[in-house]
Amino acid sequence: MGRSTVVDTRPSQYYEFSAITVKKRSIALFLMRLPVFVPIIFMMPGWVNLNPHLTLTNTEADVLGTGGVFCLYIALSITPLITLTGAQWIAPLRRWYGIWFAIIGLADTTTAAITTDFAGGVFGRLAGHTFLVTGFFIITLALPVLATANTPAQRKLGRYWKRLQRMTYVIWFFAVVHLLLLDGLTPFGTDEDGAAIFHQRFYQALAISIPLIILRVPPVRRWIVEQRAEGRQWVVWLTFAPLAVFYVTAMAFIINEEIFTGTMAFTLNPPAD
Repeated sequence: MGRSTVVDTRPSQYYEFSAITVKKRSIALFLMRLPVFVPIIFMMPGWVNLNPHLTLTNTEADVLGTGGVFCLYIALSITPLITLTGAQWIAPLRRWYGIWFAIIGLADTTTAAITTDFAGGVFGRLAGHTFLVTGFFIITLALPVLATANTPAQRKLGRYWKRLQRMTYVIWFFAVVHLLLLDGLTPFGTDEDGAAIFHQRFYQALAISIPLIILRVPPVRRWIVEQRAEGRQWVVWLTFAPLAVFYVTAMAFIINEEIFTGTMAFTLNPPAD
């Protein structure tokens, strides 16, 4: 028998549409990757000028810490977003933001070890308080995740690679604990300075983490996929709208904090303490 030939009858417009879609997604992915550089840019003048006006001493924990936490939250948000939308093309952002969470965390730890004014030398600057211990522990856990966040490591480790990458969930837990120890558990309302409670980073962490945890529960994920398959995406959005409000509000406060403190760091005009 002769070899059969399959003729592609799809119109040329189909390929033109596909090419345009791929190009738009590539541009979108490029733009979505750029926020990871913001904390680095903010701190660059302080690094280059060797801590003028104690810029690094008074701002690095806020700028790099907030930037690192933002990257962690975005990395953790990608899977739930794919579940909600089916947009598999954003999956590369999960690894990208995870890598930069570790890089910014290392920059934060290194800068803190040199410039912060906690007593006890380098050890005191890294582990002199309970919140510092948890922060240092987070970075220690992030190192093997960072070192294996590449395709060659994935091939070499095989099934163990995914288990190692799940260390991210342990890091997530300790990040929330770190923020709790850092800010304390202030009764909901206002803190001791009279600021809105959502300025408390622990409550920001809860507002972001709870929706991400719910969207990872297997029955919830299956229900969402079923609704999307039946063309009932609006039911999904309506159901999760209240959680989305908390998530977006907390993210807005985090971004505002990064820009506000980051601007002071970039202009070498740090707060008094």
